[in-house]
Amino acid sequence: MSKPTIICVDDERMVLTSLRDQLTYQVGSDYNIELAESAEEALEILEEFEEDGVEVPLVITDQIMPEMKGDRLLIKIHERYPKTLQILLTGQANAEAVGNAVNYANLYRYISKPWDVPDLNLTVTEALRSYLQDKKVTEQNKSLQKINRELEELNASLEQKVAERTAQLQQAAAAADVANQAKSEFLANMSHELRSPLNVILGFCQLMTRSSTLEKEHRDNIQIMNRSGQHLLTLINNVLDLSKIEAGRIVFCATDFDLYGLLDELKEMFDLKAEDKGIQLISIHSSEVPQYVKTDKVKLRQVLINLIGNGIKFTQKGNVTLQVTYERREEDRTFVHFALRDTGMGIAPDELDSLFEAFVQTQSGQHAQEGTGLGLPIAQKFVRLMGGDITVSSEVGRGTTFEFSIPVVVVESQNLPAEPPLRHAIALAPEQPTYRILVVDDLRDNRTLLMKLLQPMGFEVREASNGVEAIEIWEEWQPHFIWMDVRMPVMDGCEATQQIREREGRGERFSLPRTAIVALSASVLGDERASVLGAGCDDFARKPFSEQTIFETMAQHLGVRYLYEEEAPTARDRSMDDRSLDELTSVMSPTWFSQLRQAAVEIDDEQIFDLLLQIPSEQAPLAKAIEDWVTSFRCDKIVDFIESTKTI
Repeated sequence: MSKPTIICVDDERMVLTSLRDQLTYQVGSDYNIELAESAEEALEILEEFEEDGVEVPLVITDQIMPEMKGDRLLIKIHERYPKTLQILLTGQANAEAVGNAVNYANLYRYISKPWDVPDLNLTVTEALRSYLQDKKVTEQNKSLQKINRELEELNASLEQKVAERTAQLQQAAAAADVANQAKSEFLANMSHELRSPLNVILGFCQLMTRSSTLEKEHRDNIQIMNRSGQHLLTLINNVLDLSKIEAGRIVFCATDFDLYGLLDELKEMFDLKAEDKGIQLISIHSSEVPQYVKTDKVKLRQVLINLIGNGIKFTQKGNVTLQVTYERREEDRTFVHFALRDTGMGIAPDELDSLFEAFVQTQSGQHAQEGTGLGLPIAQKFVRLMGGDITVSSEVGRGTTFEFSIPVVVVESQNLPAEPPLRHAIALAPEQPTYRILVVDDLRDNRTLLMKLLQPMGFEVREASNGVEAIEIWEEWQPHFIWMDVRMPVMDGCEATQQIREREGRGERFSLPRTAIVALSASVLGDERASVLGAGCDDFARKPFSEQTIFETMAQHLGVRYLYEEEAPTARDRSMDDRSLDELTSVMSPTWFSQLRQAAVEIDDEQIFDLLLQIPSEQAPLAKAIEDWVTSFRCDKIVDFIESTKTI
């Protein structure tokens, strides 16, 4: 392949010869020097070189030439060969020519004639270096574009490759990272397909239990279906939560809460497990630690559960101690230090570096034959999300210590939100207008569920299967409220909402109040909530939803009032008379009661639903009462009930 060529253009042969000799001496080892005595000849040479694949990084031309001046030549060259750099030689101070070359030909530099040799050499050298740098950047961009195209093709065929990638996880650590990320993205985006059918199953279970004429056997069967569906939903949510962590979609969500209460809850949760192993669980905090704080309670709770659970798992004798202390204060934030110490078997020094890698277990963890190797990586990510970092120190045979500090905001106890009462709406309160409700969903079952839930209450309800139909009904019927599914064919919920808001903004319904629109989605991705609210939706609800969520959301945005069932007797009074307790204790083992108590103490919904499935159908009302406690976040009542049976 021939060397790149520099083209020199001047109508004086002597000048060209001098220029060629100087450039040959300066850069001749790397570049050919081609001469042209007119602009037309230079253009012909460039055309020939283009056909032959010869690279021309630089053109040096005189300004004053017959027929075509230098600035016009450079403009023509730039139009056809924009990457070629250009230097203009001029023996006169021609500002107009230089301006034309700068503005229309991207002139690199102009040099006065006669030129200064060092100046010319430096200018040519810098021009060639600039050209090579631009060329290198262009090649790198092409390489990146190629990589991006390959990644796009990979994503397009991701579904069929997930199984193959999962198998590759076991072969190499590098391949594991790539496949794991792909799997996580896939599972997170599949949440809509996984949760949508469950929305219909659980929704119709709730709907059927509202019937006062339902036979007891059928009601019991529906309760079994509902418990099984709730169990399946818990499993799906666990998988999707793990996927969100791996996909980087977990966000920090701060709330006000009682830190002392959380520590007491965790102590009670693990006391029984520690006692079973013959070790002591100790939880202490200094008086300087604030009681009421604001941070992400859910993630802090999960971190401490993972650490305490690991400590108890790997400690055979001695104790596990959770110590919480005040560390320091910076502006409006207080730093709280958490330390979890155990007297277990310890961790070898060569295993500490891999301790926080997903799916990696230490030697002691493999011997224990428990867990997946995800607890500590999740804990580390959560701590970092809360503004801290987790460290570990260990000595084989003496124990391990995990420590982290996180910033919290101190709050007042009266700022803690009160838990709303769980009430069952049965009809619209009198003396209210007739509310028109539009249900938009591409799945008929989802529409039917909402319509059967809303129509008996006294709402006027219509349905649409996509965004286009929704807009047509909105224009004709003027609904007060729209339940808008997000993902639909023809037109999705976001676009339909945007068009409705645009038409409202143009005053097409100036005489009517603004329609309240609430998005419904089975997705668990946080960014979808932001997108639907940005499209103009007033609120966002997730599938599967409870009937309480539906009615409370409509009350919030419409001001609608309901009639509620009279204050119902407690589940204990309704379903747990002495006879039913005697029957339950006669058929369920003490081990079952012990497992149920531990699951209630740990607030392990999944384990509770598993255990409820073991209750005979004759005891379905009792199982429903326990299920009510779980769904109303009253696991403490399960503990009280078990202790009243005196079975453990």
